[in-house]
Amino acid sequence: MSDVMVYVQHLLGIGHVRRMALINQALGDQGLSITVASGGVPDDNLDFAADEVVQLSPCKTSDTGFSGLVDPQGNELGDDWQKTRKKQLLAAFAESSPKLLLIEMFPFGRRAFRFELIPLFEAAKEAGVPIICSVRDLLVRKKDIRKAQWMRDMAREYLDAILVHGDQKLFGFDRSFDFANDIADLITYTGYVAPTMDNDLSKPVEVGRQGVLVSAGGGAVGADLIKLAISARAHSQKFKEATWDIVAGPHFPSDQFELLRSQLPDGIVLHRFLPDFRERMARAAVSVSQAGYNTLMDVLVTRTPAVMVPFAEGGESEQTERAELLSKAGVISLLDLDGLSAQSLAKQIDNARHPVGINIALDGAERTACIIADKIKGQA
Repeated sequence: MSDVMVYVQHLLGIGHVRRMALINQALGDQGLSITVASGGVPDDNLDFAADEVVQLSPCKTSDTGFSGLVDPQGNELGDDWQKTRKKQLLAAFAESSPKLLLIEMFPFGRRAFRFELIPLFEAAKEAGVPIICSVRDLLVRKKDIRKAQWMRDMAREYLDAILVHGDQKLFGFDRSFDFANDIADLITYTGYVAPTMDNDLSKPVEVGRQGVLVSAGGGAVGADLIKLAISARAHSQKFKEATWDIVAGPHFPSDQFELLRSQLPDGIVLHRFLPDFRERMARAAVSVSQAGYNTLMDVLVTRTPAVMVPFAEGGESEQTERAELLSKAGVISLLDLDGLSAQSLAKQIDNARHPVGINIALDGAERTACIIADKIKGQA
């Protein structure tokens, strides 16, 4: 038996897992036990911060446009896989017998998994288990209004609460979801889910930082940015003699990783994964990355000068939209991959400045855990 069962499904990057792991850690600090049902491709470097992890039959997206689901080897998945997944998920729910069900994104994302999540919701309702949705501040905008209406209707039918991991001082959920007002009574803003730094890094230094840290999230996308960054070092006036650490990510294609590593110039170190990534960022002179939610939170917490190139393929809009606001606020330097060259990237890195402070809540994990703990106590 667990206090909380958490459902998380990563398809391309690992940002959803990282955010949920911070929430799970905060739930653990509240004394709650956690079972995670994970549907993404397993990786030894992923830490869910849970008491138990149930690995469902894994899948990933077939491409950056999220056009379909495939197994870890790239084979298409069909009805038999769906039946297996649904059976596994419902069995995990029955086995963990949770006091609360915490769902990442759905119904505001992960629509392709409604074949298993609607039955899970039905099982939770029958058992009297409250259902809470954990969702980031911005959604990918839907061209078909009927999909947004479906999200609203599903939320109204099944959810007891919607925890939006953002701060209204920056923007509200209605910025990217047209029907937010229809479910306003369900919505609570938790603040952003950002890491808590160790004491020696809680006051980020403004001087004494060294080197450039380049990262591409989970690594399923971002190869172009990494290649540009490797070439940019030779064109940098300020950091051409500094060490550049390149973090490809656990899902960066193995053949490309080995090819890059065999061709690296002196002064550049290629990593698959850095367990102390956040601490490295706190000591780096400049961070270069895409503009995912978690990387932005790392930048805000460490106050590292940052150059960001948002992922915008397949209709993805949330990275660009959030990054544009923070760029206007002077928090990051924002670039577009189209037309970007090694020379222009080097110039932006050389000119990166320490970000200005921004007054938004960054204690979203702790506030989320408190809300869930109170909900469970209220059920007792």
